[in-house]
Amino acid sequence: MLPPVELYNALNKAQEKNLFAELQAVYNKLPETTCNNCASCCSWGSPPAFFIEYLNMYRYVRDKMKDSWSSLLIKCAEYFYLELVDINQKCPFIGEDNKCLIYEVRPLSCRFYGLLAKKDFEKGERSLKFIADKLWEEYQIKVPDEIANGELPWCENVKNTTGKYIPKNILAGIVGQVGKLDAYFFPENLVDQEGTSLPYPVHLMNTVLGDGARARKIKIMKEFSDHGTKKMLEPIVQKASNFQF
Repeated sequence: MLPPVELYNALNKAQEKNLFAELQAVYNKLPETTCNNCASCCSWGSPPAFFIEYLNMYRYVRDKMKDSWSSLLIKCAEYFYLELVDINQKCPFIGEDNKCLIYEVRPLSCRFYGLLAKKDFEKGERSLKFIADKLWEEYQIKVPDEIANGELPWCENVKNTTGKYIPKNILAGIVGQVGKLDAYFFPENLVDQEGTSLPYPVHLMNTVLGDGARARKIKIMKEFSDHGTKKMLEPIVQKASNFQF
């Protein structure tokens, strides 16, 4: 969402305003969860995160994951362009051992998983069929059925320390508290419309690749959809891999 220079201005502002401590205080209102580490939820993509959460993740990767920068950036670049057309894409932050590489700074949407009762979790439309139909109508890009009609499943293996599910209105209030922190950086109407909420890889590639990132997305998606190739993507991935946090 922001180029590197502006991003570091935002990081400095967040530190000066003690926003990372406020973010952690909101996180601390949620009970901890445990599961069997199958990582099946992570194979459904990377969930949305507020901008303040992205800043929190960015500094974590910068300060604690330098040896993984290149490999992580490659995975994030591929995910950014191919998440809707490549069934093999999964959250770039999942490790080979099925553990989250950034678990300490995972976004609110990850922390919520398993806290809602099944009936609340499954309310509303959760598939990508609308987006898939639009891509086909406008660009003749075929989104695989597994992606277009797939939905993140409710998981009975996730348990939390209270032994009870959390009411949906309580979780909505917590979302609002994190959203308020984004208002330090963007107009409130943009925050209210969830305009600052994007998956971590999307936030990151907007910083790494700049304004032209989205402009190339349709052509790259279509090449992969039509031919299963990544020729246009290769130089972009190479550029991304050289980024310095």
